[in-house]
Amino acid sequence: MNNGIGAVILAAGTASRMGRQKLLLPLAGQPLLTHVLGTVRKLPWADCIAVIGEPEAELAALCHTQAIRSIYNSKRQQGQAASITLGVQQLTSDLAGIMFFLGDQPLISPALIAGVIDQFTQSASDKAIIVPCYQGQRYSPVLFGGYWRGSLATLSGDTGGRQIMHANPAQVVEVNWPEQTPFYDADTWEDYQRLKKVTVNL
Repeated sequence: MNNGIGAVILAAGTASRMGRQKLLLPLAGQPLLTHVLGTVRKLPWADCIAVIGEPEAELAALCHTQAIRSIYNSKRQQGQAASITLGVQQLTSDLAGIMFFLGDQPLISPALIAGVIDQFTQSASDKAIIVPCYQGQRYSPVLFGGYWRGSLATLSGDTGGRQIMHANPAQVVEVNWPEQTPFYDADTWEDYQRLKKVTVNL
């Protein structure tokens, strides 16, 4: 499946809404972030990196265990864009596209990732931006064609790649997904409780 696509796992958030480091919370017997790392590592990326925050040593150890290299974002307080730019800058050059994953989206599935990548391949455009949707709502992971690498590397603020999507709607291709479960995240304690209930039933 490797079509020269790089992967960036965004795991440097301050978890302000949760009030604690959510990526280390236990879920089905392992830290929440490990679920994301484990799913992403199953795919043959051209390059892959996780951008982490605090506690640096523990998050770096989780990445190392999953054979995914990591880099610490000392500017994470500036918002998600700081992690995006840092991750993009660390990836190998000459990528066909870059796919961004959220560290608190533990139920992301290989099938969904493959669906987004397949749509990107079908688009045959380095300007394509592929975003999965459920009932009209856009979610992560989003895949940006290589054309946008320069723009991604100079983002600022906390809206991340949405800035580029809003400014270039003609380049955005939506992939409608039949279920919402892969998009569940852990922004709040209530979200985390929902995740725990879902994993028990899987």
